[in-house]
Amino acid sequence: MLRSLTSFRWAALATVVMAISTAGARAEFTPIAGWDHQLFPSYLVASATLRMPEEQADEGEDAEEQQLGDRLGVLGVKLQSTGSDVPVKVTITSETILEPSTFSGTLESEDTTYTIFPQIKYKYGVLAKNKQSVPVTVTFRVELGEEGDEEVEEHTATLTLRSVNDCPFTIVHGENETADVSYVFAAYVNEQHPFVDKVLREALNLGIVDSFTGYQSGDPAEVYRQVYALWDALSERDVRYSNITTSAAESNTVYSQHVRLIDESINNAQANCVDGSVLLASLFRKIDIEPMLVFVPGHCYLAFYLDAEGKQLVGLETTLIGSSADDDSTRDIPGIENVVDDTWRKKDSWATFCAAIAMGDQDLKDNEAKFAEKSDPDFQLVPIAAARRLGILPIAFDSTEKFEATTSDKE
Repeated sequence: MLRSLTSFRWAALATVVMAISTAGARAEFTPIAGWDHQLFPSYLVASATLRMPEEQADEGEDAEEQQLGDRLGVLGVKLQSTGSDVPVKVTITSETILEPSTFSGTLESEDTTYTIFPQIKYKYGVLAKNKQSVPVTVTFRVELGEEGDEEVEEHTATLTLRSVNDCPFTIVHGENETADVSYVFAAYVNEQHPFVDKVLREALNLGIVDSFTGYQSGDPAEVYRQVYALWDALSERDVRYSNITTSAAESNTVYSQHVRLIDESINNAQANCVDGSVLLASLFRKIDIEPMLVFVPGHCYLAFYLDAEGKQLVGLETTLIGSSADDDSTRDIPGIENVVDDTWRKKDSWATFCAAIAMGDQDLKDNEAKFAEKSDPDFQLVPIAAARRLGILPIAFDSTEKFEATTSDKE
């Protein structure tokens, strides 16, 4: 199970509340307008079908404050019940990004604070296409009491809809608490992206392998060979490290990073540490080799299993794609001796591949205790297979981008 799931319940509550004076009305409430008045399409897509474990669905209930509706919601209201068994209806509307969404229920206890998140009917196609931060208007409406005799209150807020490339990973909640939502990075891994098959075809054409069989052979050397074939294909495309991580919009309470989608990394031939990791993870998933995103302070790289049982984990420093390595970078890595013949060993891509494994393995070893403790949010392992089982969806390809051929293909 992903470590970050332990904070799902209150991650959804880590919102900066818009203070509005509504004295005098029974239906008075405070809108909960996203995280710091911002909405992240990547989070909304990633959590759309997320299945919360049963043990977390019921934990932490407080008699003085109760949550109703979508426990992963970011648009809602907070109000205090002035009586027992009071009917309530909460409606949230926004013409651009969602269909009118309603929660209807009962506030059972008097003098209890309720936080209510309707199940929002987002327009996911619109969210996936949003490539830059833009303002959106959201209206919050609360009706209290029996039909025909209800008290009504309504407020409108302007929020920032972030780019789909902006990935939130930490939400600041109060002075000393943070919520970890770095599992959203798994949504950028897209094994079904149409560009993935095209890169696999290019890798096969290079001749290092004649097929991709995942773990079928039971031979770790064959797994290494398939991984190197993909590494070499990206090197042939001249995909290089590019340290672009800054988002156009900023927040004091939401930490995020710009992440390129797969078509952007491939066609632009550049990738930051996360870009390269999610790109390779997508390729690995497609050929049934299980990857894992590895997070250490200020950095991300990739790891993958050499066996179907998930017992042999290998690190891979993805920022070395397309770089040059000295001859001594081809070091003695257990199990890699017979992966390729001398012809391939002379290539720069082989030297950088070996260096990338050596660096990744060393970091995994150095931080093994921190990963095992699972108490430090700066040290995390995010297995993509586990993310998929929990319902975290990839951000779907929805672009007019065409696959750019390599220089050799054009010739």
